[in-house]
Amino acid sequence: MDYTEIRQYAEDNNEMKLTPEELDHVAMCMEHISKWYYEDYPLGSFLTAVVRNDLINAVFQADDVNRKALKLYAFFLTWNLPADWRKKALGVKV
Repeated sequence: MDYTEIRQYAEDNNEMKLTPEELDHVAMCMEHISKWYYEDYPLGSFLTAVVRNDLINAVFQADDVNRKALKLYAFFLTWNLPADWRKKALGVKV
């Protein structure tokens, strides 16, 4: 998925009523997650916690926008990345 498709996905699944500016930020982060999976793009501490399925650290690392969007990140990981993303996050060869 490219950024435009990811942004549309975020908008289509915006149950938490994020603003357009907040959706832009979340879509950028989702694009980083996608690049991490497919291109080994480095992630910061918040997105690392998200892909490692580490809720406690994700909440503590999140800014206000990302805290509101945690469910949207879970949807994105579940429905838009291959199922082995969990293994990659834990350092298992995929």
